[in-house]
Amino acid sequence: MRFAIVTLLFSVMQVISPSMALSPAMTYEKKLLVTTDKRERVKLTLMEVTTDMKEVRCALEIAYKESRYNVDSYNKSSGARGVWQLLWGQPGWSLLKQTREAHDYVLHRYDTWCKAYRFHQERNWY
Repeated sequence: MRFAIVTLLFSVMQVISPSMALSPAMTYEKKLLVTTDKRERVKLTLMEVTTDMKEVRCALEIAYKESRYNVDSYNKSSGARGVWQLLWGQPGWSLLKQTREAHDYVLHRYDTWCKAYRFHQERNWY
């Protein structure tokens, strides 16, 4: 009995070990579960909406300046919320929902994350 429990626990631990977080076979949700670093979580989420690593790096710069990668960030003076400080953001939105909303906004307004980042550098908002 004890052997069966230890074997079961060991097999479960292997399925969600951090070393497997980089495995292409793992789903986004599983990777997010095993990743504790805030920046890496935002990066994984960005890679769900764009495959261009240059764009991901620009978006990460914006996320750091806006919220330090904090999903629950809230600006009392403007009402902006989340990693991207969206004015229309809602409490309880997942990181993926926030990122999809921000991605749509950036594509509509700036065409690319890098153009949005350049604008952010000039004006300290985007």
